[in-house]
Amino acid sequence: MTRTHRLRRSLLFVPGSEPRRLERARSSGADTVLFDLEDGVAPNAKHDARSLVAAALRAGGFGDSEAAVRVNGVGSPHCGADLETVVAAGATAIMLPKCERGEQLRQIGDLLSRCERAAGRADGAVRILALIETAAGVVNAAALAAASPRLDALCFGHADLARDLGLDDADASHGTLCHARSSVVLAARAHGLPPIDSVCLTVRDDDAIHADVALGLRLGFDGKLCIHPRQVEIANALYTPSPERIAAAQRIIEAARAAERDGHGVITLDGRMVDAPIVAAEERILARARRAGALAG
Repeated sequence: MTRTHRLRRSLLFVPGSEPRRLERARSSGADTVLFDLEDGVAPNAKHDARSLVAAALRAGGFGDSEAAVRVNGVGSPHCGADLETVVAAGATAIMLPKCERGEQLRQIGDLLSRCERAAGRADGAVRILALIETAAGVVNAAALAAASPRLDALCFGHADLARDLGLDDADASHGTLCHARSSVVLAARAHGLPPIDSVCLTVRDDDAIHADVALGLRLGFDGKLCIHPRQVEIANALYTPSPERIAAAQRIIEAARAAERDGHGVITLDGRMVDAPIVAAEERILARARRAGALAG
């Protein structure tokens, strides 16, 4: 059975050690507010950040936004405490960094089950977003995608991957990084999971942000990791089909259905061949529009 995944056009990282940014996250407009206990927090601030994030989760007030947490990874001395605390506080998803092996996801799934029982929550209530950001993770992406029923998305992290590969240039629009970016899309789609694109390290150049989000959309991603509220606005806009794109999809589908009623499987519309795969792609456009609230029904 195909599972309907949550709308995640934008996932905004919010450092867990900064109370003012934790508070402002509620009005960011991000589909997912991603409180960060890993790279965004200094080693000596982990304990305090965990307490601040737990308080923010308990306070709620996120509206339609998902409240999720990037925990410290498997092998970190902070991982167990992170999971226990954020599950008890009500997190709906956790992001697991530096995923490389299916066993990591299964181990975290077992820990989450124990934390859910202790907190009186339903088993499987907390979903996993797997962050792939090493060469080993990219090579094993397909195995990761099949590793856990809790898995809700494969996410790509290009900055850490560039360091892992020894690259001076962390531009994921070409070369090995773009190849890895595409590999994550293929692995996710092969297992019915949404792929989530890497952050754009540019925060003040709207044109550059727009170009990076648009490339991710063309590569097949469903959403974007963000490090600034301005990026959230652009990601939400581009990952929501425009009225013109919706109208074009509806026209193609209506023409194809009319042709099918007349016994034709393939038609030409505006000089372009339309067959079953094209219709399926246009139906996905409409499904995305409905989930984003841009189309009724």
